[in-house]
Amino acid sequence: MEYKYQSVHGLPAMSEANPIVSVILPTYNRAHTLRRAIKSVLNQDYYAIELIVVDDASTDDTTTLLESITDQRLRIIRHERNKGVAGATNTGIYAAQGAIIAFQDSDDEWLDGKLSRQMAHFLATSQDCVGVYCIKIVYGRDPEFRRGKRRVACVPGPNEKIVEGDLREVLWRHNIVSPQTALCTREAALKLGGFDEKLRTDQDWDFFSRLSENGPLAFVDEPLVSTYLQTDSISTDRQKGLYSQFIVTNKMKRRGVPRQVIAEHWARLGYHIGKRKDAKRRGAVLLRAALTERPLHPNIWLRYILNRLLR
Repeated sequence: MEYKYQSVHGLPAMSEANPIVSVILPTYNRAHTLRRAIKSVLNQDYYAIELIVVDDASTDDTTTLLESITDQRLRIIRHERNKGVAGATNTGIYAAQGAIIAFQDSDDEWLDGKLSRQMAHFLATSQDCVGVYCIKIVYGRDPEFRRGKRRVACVPGPNEKIVEGDLREVLWRHNIVSPQTALCTREAALKLGGFDEKLRTDQDWDFFSRLSENGPLAFVDEPLVSTYLQTDSISTDRQKGLYSQFIVTNKMKRRGVPRQVIAEHWARLGYHIGKRKDAKRRGAVLLRAALTERPLHPNIWLRYILNRLLR
């Protein structure tokens, strides 16, 4: 048996004005931050929720912590073996009883009014809208930012010009939507087959870029989530990130994303992969493929030249 379900104590009453939102929270060995994450969901002023915590075979005090919480809206699913964050999230999606899915991370915090603001905006949008997201504030050390110095950042940032509606072009190029900031219909999540379990990082970029191809996304222009980067956060694993981004880019290619977008990703990945002594040839292959697609692009030529000089 893959996982064990806790019995459902009962859900809050559902109405057309307040549909039940199923909040999916995957966790693995985060007992030290999990209570804050759970509390920030259960204390929302939008009461019609079920919170599904998927314990991905934790070995710390996660079980004890979860059993100490008596709120009847909490459901617990325990994996007998670790499946990764994408697998744990998918378990929650398939078990969800609400028509709307929301996501939370085990080390992050929803701010007061997050869910009610998003649901009010989502319900007021057109029927073809597949999701809504908000701003998050990121705290902590990020290896991508000034050599790991502390930072506070806003995502999406103030320079992002297009933040709602048809976000396909934006999300093909880079990700501005994080799971803990987003709601989507369960129908849309199931249509996509959930998150790609082959990916160890960037599964959110893959998911939301695919989601944007199924309809417009709405946006609440408020910081409603606090994200705290941990030393073991998935997003800090540079090597796995490059590998996952290569997979995501190839999936985009198969879906017919414009070749010029793919070429720019190949150039970026080829340059960074080529910095590794054991992967210079693979980096060069990607850069040559990028030049084949966009032979007049100056930045691709610059990266290609730098890759040759690093040999």
